[in-house]
Amino acid sequence: MLGELLEYINKRLGLFPVFGIELEFYVEEVDQRKIDLLFTKVSENMNVSFNKEISEHQYELKTSTYSKLKILVQHLNLAKEIIFERISSLKGKVSFEAKPYINKAGSALNVHISLLDFNNCNVFADLDSQQKNYFLYSVGGLCALMKKHMLCFAPNDSSYLRYKYPDINTPTTVSWGGNNRTTAIRLPYTAGDKQKYRLEHRVPGADSDGESVFTALLKGIIYGIEEKVNPPFKVYGIASDPQYSMDKLPLSINEAMLSA
Repeated sequence: MLGELLEYINKRLGLFPVFGIELEFYVEEVDQRKIDLLFTKVSENMNVSFNKEISEHQYELKTSTYSKLKILVQHLNLAKEIIFERISSLKGKVSFEAKPYINKAGSALNVHISLLDFNNCNVFADLDSQQKNYFLYSVGGLCALMKKHMLCFAPNDSSYLRYKYPDINTPTTVSWGGNNRTTAIRLPYTAGDKQKYRLEHRVPGADSDGESVFTALLKGIIYGIEEKVNPPFKVYGIASDPQYSMDKLPLSINEAMLSA
């Protein structure tokens, strides 16, 4: 399905999606020097980098951008396997669950998305021209299908603990904004570099399947562009604030099944 969607968006819409991911996870009971050494070795052999997250024992794996999304899926799965195997060999614990601790930050699979044209130009780049429709319609389609695709973003019963007990940066509504980490879809700050303009989808949990997530996101983008779907209003404050009355994401797998 992923390959078919890529072929469709290439040939029918003349667009070429470019994705990059940020995967959050927890590592415990391993000396920090050994963790740093492991991450260095993984970074040397794969096109990824690692950062320490604010929450204790939480880290982030960050990839470069990929136009070949199946390879990104393979690299994501391989990185998770290597980390799990190496940490286990050190008698440590690693968790790719979406919410392993109720009182700590959840773990996301944040997906950064750009769209290129045949000239390799980012069609999100000029937000003040007619091309801005590509961005707005992409956001519109992703928002319109967000609840329908929740089983891709949160595939397990435990996945919904992340939305039920959120930290401030966990999206709980169908929403979008500028450099606003409380929204489901964010337009990251790029210091004026328009070629780096992209949207960041922040709903998927770390326990989601990369290929399923990417497939759902492409479906949303294609739907939005072809049907010219306008997004909901842009949120500037905390998206979960009742004053905005944003549509809420499902809080259980049963709710998600009803939305699918």
